[in-house]
Amino acid sequence: MAQAVRALSYSGKLVYQRADVLVNLAFQHDVVNGKETARLRRLSGQPLERAQSGSSLIEAAPGPNVLRQGYPLPGMINSEPRQIFEAPYQITLGGVERIADRSAQLVLVESMDGHRHSYKFWVDEETSLLLRSQTLNAESQTLEQFEFSELTIGPQSVEIAGGHESLQVKVYPITEPDAVLQFSPASWLPSGYQLISALPSRAGSQRVYTLVYTDGLGSFSIFLELTRARPDPDMQAILGPTVALGKDYALSGGALRVTLVGEIPPETGKTIIDALDVDGLKGLLSRSQ
Repeated sequence: MAQAVRALSYSGKLVYQRADVLVNLAFQHDVVNGKETARLRRLSGQPLERAQSGSSLIEAAPGPNVLRQGYPLPGMINSEPRQIFEAPYQITLGGVERIADRSAQLVLVESMDGHRHSYKFWVDEETSLLLRSQTLNAESQTLEQFEFSELTIGPQSVEIAGGHESLQVKVYPITEPDAVLQFSPASWLPSGYQLISALPSRAGSQRVYTLVYTDGLGSFSIFLELTRARPDPDMQAILGPTVALGKDYALSGGALRVTLVGEIPPETGKTIIDALDVDGLKGLLSRSQ
């Protein structure tokens, strides 16, 4: 499946749902001379185009501001098979079902430790493309899902978004990860999760570190910032499978602000934040200012 979604050219229409958000999308994935391109068009609500080509992410939406959308691109799901088999998942095969008028093999990926979500994947028997996906919590409730209603194999074209409104276009460079830090500031992680990148950036005059962890399927990011502001109360927000947690550690003259965003259970995220090496992070960020 991981190879098929990147090696084949295909297009189709799909339905995406997360929490109470339900949208219809058109998706196109092409491979030309070994180069991948992917385009996503929203068919309901305000027009939206999202495309990835080479090292750029391109978005077009009405108005002067572009909102980064969270729709998963089916051809760009970055699964890492080796890590998946090393993480505490139980993988079993279900029955063969009909998705988008095609035969699909159901693959069940069940979390065995409660520190990650479970998944259901419906994989096309002919091409190994992912036709349907569900993300489930510990109570087997669906947090997020998408399903193709139409699928065409081979080069196709998704029309540019229509309507009378002009579209504002922005291009976001996709940067290669910097070298991973000499240490992982998380003194406790669920089994199978690994630190895969550490990206320093700037938010105004403040330097921010973004640490990315994955177990091959699920992932979360930790944003670290030294601020001169007074510590804020703890924050929590949940949308579908995604949790956002914030915690400020008081410092002399400011705070160490920690924000975790990712597809993990809320209690797991809180445990990770509480187990951070705060003293080591203070020193790291102080030297980088």
